[in-house]
Amino acid sequence: MYVAALAMLLRQLRERASTTEVLSSVNRICALAHVGNVTIDQRVFNDADAIEAIRESAQFLRALLMEHGITAVDIASTVTDTELLKLGGILVGPPSSVRGAILESVDAMSIWNVRLRAEGLPLRPTPRGMASIAPAAAIASAASGAATKPVATAAATTAAATAPTVGHDVIEQSVKAAVTRGDGKAVFKLLDAIDEPVLLEQLATPSALQLIVELLLDPKTDHEPVQAFLLRSGVPGARAVFEQLIAATELADRRFLYDIAASMPATLAVARQYSASPTWFVARNAAGLLGEMKNQSAIPDLSRLLKHSDLRVRIAAVVALGQIGGPTATSRLESVLFDNSPDVRNRALSIVFAAPDADPLADRLMLAVQEESAIDYQLEIISALSHVQTPRARQKLIELTAERSRSLDDLQIRLAAISALAAGHRPAADAALKTLTQDEHSLIRERAQAVLSN
Repeated sequence: MYVAALAMLLRQLRERASTTEVLSSVNRICALAHVGNVTIDQRVFNDADAIEAIRESAQFLRALLMEHGITAVDIASTVTDTELLKLGGILVGPPSSVRGAILESVDAMSIWNVRLRAEGLPLRPTPRGMASIAPAAAIASAASGAATKPVATAAATTAAATAPTVGHDVIEQSVKAAVTRGDGKAVFKLLDAIDEPVLLEQLATPSALQLIVELLLDPKTDHEPVQAFLLRSGVPGARAVFEQLIAATELADRRFLYDIAASMPATLAVARQYSASPTWFVARNAAGLLGEMKNQSAIPDLSRLLKHSDLRVRIAAVVALGQIGGPTATSRLESVLFDNSPDVRNRALSIVFAAPDADPLADRLMLAVQEESAIDYQLEIISALSHVQTPRARQKLIELTAERSRSLDDLQIRLAAISALAAGHRPAADAALKTLTQDEHSLIRERAQAVLSN
C-alpha cells in the first residue's frame, strides 16, 4: 500500500496534478503511516513486483529513487503532510551531481520523520540499524548491565601491561582540567581508558559526559568508540545524550541524537524519568523514545501522557503505545476514544485495528459508532477504517453497510461505510459491494454501483 500511495503522490507532483488530488494522496499516506513505521527498500520492491496490481507503481518508484541514488526510504508513523510534500518536491526534481546533496536537502528542509538512505554514503544511525554500527561487544555489555569495556586488542593489552600505573588522583585532576578547558576529546580519552567501574562512575560527571556527547556532532569524530563508551557508561551516558537532544538547535542534530538515544538500553530509565517533565517537547521526546524501546514497563508512563494537556504529547504517547504493542498497551488506547483531537482518535483507531491481538478492544472501540451522538464523529471513525486494511476493519465496515434503519444519520453511515470499503478494501470487499447493488434503498444501490464501476 505504501509503494502504490507514494508512487501516486510523486506522479501527481511530477505531472502537476490539482491541489485537491495531491492533498488527497498526502492524507492517504499519513493515514497509512499511523499504523506504524515502514521502510521501502529493494526487498519491498521485489515483493511488490510479484503483485500485479502494483507492479507499475513499484517500477516507477524504484526508477525515481535510483535517479537520486536512494536505496531506501524510512517513513515514521509521525510523518506530517508538510514533510511528505517537501520530500515529494525533492524527489521529482532533477537529481544532483553532488554526492550526498539530497540528504543535505532533507536536513535543510527540516524533514524529521522521513529518512533517506543514499547509495555509497554512510547512513546516520537509525534505531534498528544502530546494532551494526556500534561495536557488538559494547552493546552486549550495556544490555546486560555490565560495566566492562570491550575486549582490547593484543597490542593494547601489552601496552597497558608495560605502561606505568597512573594514580587515581592524577587521573581525577586531569579529567577536571580537561572539563574546565572544555576539551571533549581529552575528557573522552581519559575516561575511556578507565577500567575500574567505581572510578569511572565517580569521574563521568554530567559536565564530562556532555562534552563527550558533543563529539558525536563533529563530523570528523570517529563515532564508534564514542558510542561504545556512552553505552558502557549506562544511565549517566543515556541521560547526557537525552539532555543534549532536547537542547539541540539544529534538526539534523536532534534527529541524530534521538537515534543514538534509541539505541541505548539505559535510555528506558532516562525517558521514563523525563516523561514527567512539565515541558511539552521534553515529554514528547521521552514518549517517542519509550516507544522505540518497546518495553512493557513504560506503559504506565505513556498511559499518563495520554491525558497530557498538549496535543503533540498525546499523539506521541499513542504512537509509542502502538510501537510497544500487546494487549495491555493496546487497551490503554481506549482512554483516547473520546479525545477532543481527531488526530489523536484516528491514530488510536488505526493502531487498534491493525493490532492482531486487539479483538476485545476493537469491539469496544467500535461501539462508539453506535453510542456517540455526534454524526460527524461517527463518520470520522468510519473514514479512518478505510486506511486500515485488515479483515477486522473490513468486516466492521461491511456490517455498517448492512444496517436497515431508515433515519438520515444511519443512511449517511451506510454511505460512508461503502466509500470506506471502496477506498481501502478492494478487491476484497467487492462481493459485499455487489450485494449492495440490490439493496432496497436507491441511494445505497447507486453508490455501490458507482464505486464498483471505478
